[in-house]
Amino acid sequence: MTRTRIDKRADPDRLPFGKLFAWAGAGISAGANFIVLGYMAIYATDTLGIPAAMVGVIILVSSLCNIAGGLLASWIIDRSPETRWGKARPYEFAVIGVWLATWALFSTPASLDISGRTIWVFTTFLAINVLFDTLLRSNDTLYMARAFANRRVYAKVYTRAGIFTTIAGIALTIALPIGLNWADKDPARWSIVMLCVAVPLGILGMTRFIFVKEEFKTADTGAPPIKIGDLISTLRAGKWIWLIAGLYFLNSGINGANMISYYFRYVVGNLALQGAVAGAAVLILPLILLFPRLMKRFAISQIMIAGCMIGLIGAGFYLFANGSLILLGVGALLGGFAALPLSYLGGVMILDVCAFNEWKGKRRLESTMGALTGVMGRVGIGAAGLLVGASLSATGYDGTLDVQPASANTAIVGLFAGIPALVYLGIIVLMIFYSKFDLKILPVVNADLDARRAAADPEALTRAEEDAAVPLTTPASIPGEQAAPPRDVQ
Repeated sequence: MTRTRIDKRADPDRLPFGKLFAWAGAGISAGANFIVLGYMAIYATDTLGIPAAMVGVIILVSSLCNIAGGLLASWIIDRSPETRWGKARPYEFAVIGVWLATWALFSTPASLDISGRTIWVFTTFLAINVLFDTLLRSNDTLYMARAFANRRVYAKVYTRAGIFTTIAGIALTIALPIGLNWADKDPARWSIVMLCVAVPLGILGMTRFIFVKEEFKTADTGAPPIKIGDLISTLRAGKWIWLIAGLYFLNSGINGANMISYYFRYVVGNLALQGAVAGAAVLILPLILLFPRLMKRFAISQIMIAGCMIGLIGAGFYLFANGSLILLGVGALLGGFAALPLSYLGGVMILDVCAFNEWKGKRRLESTMGALTGVMGRVGIGAAGLLVGASLSATGYDGTLDVQPASANTAIVGLFAGIPALVYLGIIVLMIFYSKFDLKILPVVNADLDARRAAADPEALTRAEEDAAVPLTTPASIPGEQAAPPRDVQ
């Protein structure tokens, strides 16, 4: 029987297209900035002449500073008062700061000497990662929880908005290398290319703030301000967040290294061809729509493990490609399969841990959980940057040369294939440990929390059973885990 339009509007799992597209604008902007910053290393080494080892140090120090910045940002957001726009939503203005600082980074004055260029790059990179991007990452999880109704809608948002993000990412990954190939090692041209990227994406990044309101209250709404004791207590009880943080640390290493730009400039011999290979990723777009269905049959950890096994095969193609565009295209396609669950299900995992915190009688701390994983991601970028910088310097890499020595090219190939392979292996190990949580503990957590809500709102019972996707179970069935006594949940 076909539901009426009124019934559809009342459906708690409904996701209006306009709201989805507005939310996706911020994701497109953030994803694009991540891609753009991946070129910071090759810009600094080849265009500015900064030694590769120093670039690695800049990336690492910035990432370490992000630890303090991320925790401080989450603390500020979790303690923020309600405003006319909500609690998390006002921090979306940081999008403007991200793109202004990004353009400034890639507009380093050519008149500066090496020391001045190094300071300029470090300062602007620090502003992006420690200040502006940190605020956005810290507010993202809380904003999601207050903008959408339940876990099923969260999955829809992450995966369906992921289609827009992926399409935009593919378009940028194809177009940007062409523009940068034109820019070559000319600082003025780099500035022009990045200005053309920063302006439209800075505007697009504000669509979420303009059109998506905070409509739902979380369990922490109206609670006393967060205290240090709340933070420590929740982090101790929510041990699973550390496995997710490890996932973000490892996954960010692939993009943090960004060896693909070095590979195409010096091994393939044409940076513009990088975009042609990246275009193979368009073939995987339909798979994003399968995630909500896959989540009904498989745990997220199982989906992650399967994706990483495919990614390992892709890394093998990279290792033996020897500049072949066909083999590189196959490797990119398989790597794209691996990237999908890592990119679009991590946010759901964070909110699952927030639900676990609530179930244990602790504060949900959406902002802190999001900041912790974001910080670990930045540390992963820093670690990868340091590894790349040290390896290239040790093998005689010189960014001012058009042709690198054989030892440097060997290091480029090894890092290009080796870093993803190590990342995928590491994530498989983490997800094996995490599977206890999402296979055994999480179904009970969701069922119990939904049952508490159903006690206060009988109409929520049907939604609870659908959203839990498992029979209602008692918390006592989980060995070693003890739920807090049932309490009213807002």
